[in-house]
Amino acid sequence: MARKLDGGRGRLAEAVEAVKDHGVGALHLAADANRAEVCEYLVEDVRVDVDALDICGRTPLVWAIIGEGGHVDIVRYLLDHGANPDNVDIAGLTPLHEAAKIGHCEVVELLLSRGASVDPFSTDHGTPLHVAAKHKQDGAMKTLLAHHADVNKILDNFSSPLMIAIYSRSVKCVNLLLEAGADVKGMRTTTPLLVAVTNGLSGVLKPLLAAGADPNVRNEFGHLPIQLAAHFGTRKDVEILFEVTSSRIPAVHDWSVDGIISYIKSEPKLEDNPLSKMSVAKLKEEGDKALRKEDYDSAVEFYTMAMVVDPENVDSTLIGNRGFCRLNLGNGEGALNDAHLCRTMRPDCEDSCWLQGYSYVQLKEYEKACDSFLDGLKLKPKFVGIEKALRQALRLLKESHADKKNGLEGQYREAHLFL
Repeated sequence: MARKLDGGRGRLAEAVEAVKDHGVGALHLAADANRAEVCEYLVEDVRVDVDALDICGRTPLVWAIIGEGGHVDIVRYLLDHGANPDNVDIAGLTPLHEAAKIGHCEVVELLLSRGASVDPFSTDHGTPLHVAAKHKQDGAMKTLLAHHADVNKILDNFSSPLMIAIYSRSVKCVNLLLEAGADVKGMRTTTPLLVAVTNGLSGVLKPLLAAGADPNVRNEFGHLPIQLAAHFGTRKDVEILFEVTSSRIPAVHDWSVDGIISYIKSEPKLEDNPLSKMSVAKLKEEGDKALRKEDYDSAVEFYTMAMVVDPENVDSTLIGNRGFCRLNLGNGEGALNDAHLCRTMRPDCEDSCWLQGYSYVQLKEYEKACDSFLDGLKLKPKFVGIEKALRQALRLLKESHADKKNGLEGQYREAHLFL
C-alpha cells in the first residue's frame, strides 16, 4: 500500500507522511493502536519522522502514552529510535505531563530514565507534578518526587502542587508532598491549612500542622481555621486545632471545643437569609445589575450567596465578577483570592491575569503584579489594557522604595468586565 502511494518515485517516506488527517499520520495511529510491527516498518523501512506532529503538536510518542492502557513497549521502541521525550505541544504539555495525568508510573519512570526533564513547565498546567496532583495520581507523583521534582514550583502566582492536591482532595498526594518538603505557608490569606479545613479534608490537618502550618492565620473574612472546622468539618477537626490555636475569637466567651462549636451553630443560618430563597440564576442576574450600577457591595452579596446556595456549580465568571467588585471596594485580599480561583479554573483566561495583577497592585506587591500582567499578555498579546497596566506596574515597582503614590490603583473601571 505504501509503495502504491509513492507511485514508484522513490520517495516512500514523503508519500506516507503526506497522508494525514488533521496532522495525524500512520505512525501516530500505529502507536495509538499498539501495532508494534507497523511502527517498526514505518520507522525502520519507510523511515518516517519519529517526531511528526499532529494538529495539536503531539508526536507518536504521546499517542502511544495516551493510547488505551498506555503502550509501554511502543513508548520504549520510539525512544530507542530517537523520539524526543521533551517535545512540547501547543498546550505546553510534554509526554511526561501526559504520563503523569493518567498515572502510568512505568512510562513516567521510562521517560525520566531516558533523559526527560522532570520539571517542564506549562503556563496553563504547570509541571508534571502539578498535573499528577490535579488528577490524584499519587503513584506517578511518587516517581516524580523520587527524581527530585520541584515540590514548590508555583503556577499562576498561586498554585503549588500542595494546594492543587488539597483542592483535588487527594490525601495521599498531600502526604507525599509534605514528606518531600512542600511549603505549608501558602500565600497571604490562602494557606493550605485554611483550604483543607474549608474543604473538610480532615485527614491532612495533623500532617499539615506537623509540617509547620500556622493555625492562627485568618482567611480573607477574618476567620480562623478552627472556626471553619466548626462549620465545615467535624468535632475531631476542632479538637485537633484547639490544641494549637493561640488566637481567640472575641465573640466566643467559652473558649473550649464545645464553646466554639456552640458559637458557630448559633450564627445565622443560610435559610434565615432572604436571599437564599432566590434561584442561583436570579442571584447572578441581580449581581450583574448591581455591578453595572457600580453598587459593588450589593453585587458582592448577590454573587457570594449564589456560591453558597450552589457551591458545586460555581463558575469563573461569577468569581471574577465578585473579585472585580472587591477590587473596587478596596478589598485587595478578597479580590486576589477570587483571581487565584479564576486562574485555577480557567488558566487560559487573560481577564483572570488582569484581575490578579490589579489585586497585587492594590496590595503593593508590584513584582507579582508584573508577572500576572505578563501572563495575560502571553495569552492575548494585543490586550491593550494589560499592556498599559504592565507598563505602569513596572514604573511602580521602580518607585516602590520611595513609596510614591501613582494613579494605577484608581483605574479599575477601565477594565474588561467578566460579563
